[in-house]
Amino acid sequence: MNNNKAKNPWQERFGWYHYDSKSIYKFTDEDFDKAAKKYRDAGITTIILFGAHFRFSYWAYWDDIVNFIVRFTDACHRYSMKVIEHHSSHLTYQPISENDWVKLLAPASGNAYYKDFRETSQSNPTFDVAHLDDFAQIDGSTGKPALSSYIHTEGKDVHWVFKHYNGHAHCFNNPAYENAYWKHIKDIVQKAHVDGIMNDDVQWFGGGNACACKYCRAKFKEETGYDLPYPDKWAEFFEHYEKPEYIAWKKFKKKSSGDFHRRMDAYYKSIGFYPMRPAYCAEVIPFDTTCYGFESASELWDYIFQECCGIIRYSYVCFAGEAIHRYAMAKRKGVPSMALMYPATKDSMYASWALCRSWGQMYTGTGGIGSELYDKPYRDFEKIYGKYLDAPEKKPDISFYFSESTRDYSDKDAPQKFMKPFMSYLESAYVTGLMCDMVFCSDAVETFSASPAIAAVSVAMIGDAEIEKLRSYAENGGRLMLLNSFAMKNDDGTFRSLNEGLEKLGVCSRLVKKQYEGSEQFCFEGKKHVFTAASSEYILDAYGTVIAQGEDGEVLAVCEAIGKGEVIIHPGDVSDNPIQPAVWPRGNTPVDASAIPEMKATNGKLLTLCLNSRRIEHDQEDLLTTIYETGEATIIHLVNTAGMLPEMDSFGTIKDPIPAFCDGANKMPEFLIHLNDYGRIPSSAELVTPESERVTLIPCHLNENTLVLHIPEKTFSGYALIILK
Repeated sequence: MNNNKAKNPWQERFGWYHYDSKSIYKFTDEDFDKAAKKYRDAGITTIILFGAHFRFSYWAYWDDIVNFIVRFTDACHRYSMKVIEHHSSHLTYQPISENDWVKLLAPASGNAYYKDFRETSQSNPTFDVAHLDDFAQIDGSTGKPALSSYIHTEGKDVHWVFKHYNGHAHCFNNPAYENAYWKHIKDIVQKAHVDGIMNDDVQWFGGGNACACKYCRAKFKEETGYDLPYPDKWAEFFEHYEKPEYIAWKKFKKKSSGDFHRRMDAYYKSIGFYPMRPAYCAEVIPFDTTCYGFESASELWDYIFQECCGIIRYSYVCFAGEAIHRYAMAKRKGVPSMALMYPATKDSMYASWALCRSWGQMYTGTGGIGSELYDKPYRDFEKIYGKYLDAPEKKPDISFYFSESTRDYSDKDAPQKFMKPFMSYLESAYVTGLMCDMVFCSDAVETFSASPAIAAVSVAMIGDAEIEKLRSYAENGGRLMLLNSFAMKNDDGTFRSLNEGLEKLGVCSRLVKKQYEGSEQFCFEGKKHVFTAASSEYILDAYGTVIAQGEDGEVLAVCEAIGKGEVIIHPGDVSDNPIQPAVWPRGNTPVDASAIPEMKATNGKLLTLCLNSRRIEHDQEDLLTTIYETGEATIIHLVNTAGMLPEMDSFGTIKDPIPAFCDGANKMPEFLIHLNDYGRIPSSAELVTPESERVTLIPCHLNENTLVLHIPEKTFSGYALIILK
């Protein structure tokens, strides 16, 4: 078979096609052709399929499903479009109430044309010598098949929420499961000649208690030397983060998820199939309770993207934080970053596309069966200006140090204790207009040094080698900002003494255990500000420059020189670390008032005060700007977010209009953009927008080393791209 990977991956334009049982059993050749042509005419080059998602529940209809994929792929290939098959690799329906069955069997569910779906999906067929139920992940607390349940965080308090998929999950370490799954995949590949595969949901469920089957027990013992306990001893083991055997099990599960994907990759190559393999994850930053293989098998993905599951209008700030992670992760792998949105209207599609492009990402969007495609004007824009949109290079104001160890292995309440502050600073920096990037523990010091400042926010668990790299970054001229907790634990889970992390960084200031609440007087490099509601568990015995003090002179922050650079130590908070969370649609959905004003006034303000400079500034309250370098030019994305977030608690739906992106929206007034340290007049400065075919020339001048751009009034309402050649 041919290698199906794109020659220029940035020029693919992804769409999603939802199919159901009616499509499978009633589609004619004309229907297939009509569907393919619709996507081709909208500017789509690659379609990702969505249907019969919990694939093992549809075992009785696999031949019919494969036949549909064959016919659909043939139709798409006739229009020179690629097809990627996508499904959940291991989940099965096992509803726990009759109401769940009512939903599953309703006409709107798409299951109406599967004959005897309830009976077949709940049966226990044989695959070779094993039964379907034999594949189940086992809940270590009960010794029984694990409900496909998990916990995740939600809301502004990042509280734990228990979720379940009304089903069971299969074990990736079970060789009989893997054999059955591979036979189905091979059937699709060899009959349909699809161009790519998304093996979704390679995760461990049971509320975190799975898997404890005989295969996982044996493999865990072989790889780590530890024995996995049985149910009578499970409570003494589960979520005891001080126990090395529990940490070893969490790491084992993440590795197992990645290893499954790597075995699938070997299977593909064994039949001469080199598929496009995009992969997404909805939320990476706050948690990974299911030990999802998205990160651990990241070397396999041709597109690294996020699934943006909330209502776009009310969730875009949360999505933007995740986008910073995906951009950085994709950069390390040399592949595009992308976001999947769920627009329900023309204006929400335009806003989604604009946001994705402003994040340095590709856009893909989906609705549901029969949903409208609004892609064409934006895909046409990409064709014209692709060389300015593809493979953008960030020149960040600040990078955030992302600690997977802190997130996964430091504490069972790590999302609330450590990741919420991290998310708050990340989102606050974004809405404040800072150019944000991310660095990882695996990065070299040279990668760190591409950023003038690195914020290590609540990095509670960190190894000595990581600390040494951060020290080298500062010594080489970087500005390292330690905000909130730092180095409480070693990377093996053992606790450090209070100041051990600071000692290893080479700074002389020391933390002193003392509670403080009150105002904070901040003064640094000629910038002064008062934070009215500061709190800290520590004050500082300062060495270096005191940059923040309490009401009675308590030292709340210092800046200490180290080599050519400096370390800022700020152990306390100037807020309760507000975030703008994703708002999941549930009919008429409660939407909290916007946290953006507080984010700008607290964590965003603190970051700005700690920076030596920033790349781009303007005076438009609701205009988000991002700036990149391409091989052709410096580009600036302008996204108007006016009216997207509510000023008071309210209710929202997926069809609420996004004001600046609606037809006939008010155009932006005249305003100025300042590019600091740009130092030259470009040969040309142009503004373009999907709202008009006109190219607007932008007057500009130098004010010392700052380039000042004069944006004329009424050039755009929602989104514009500025090209500086």
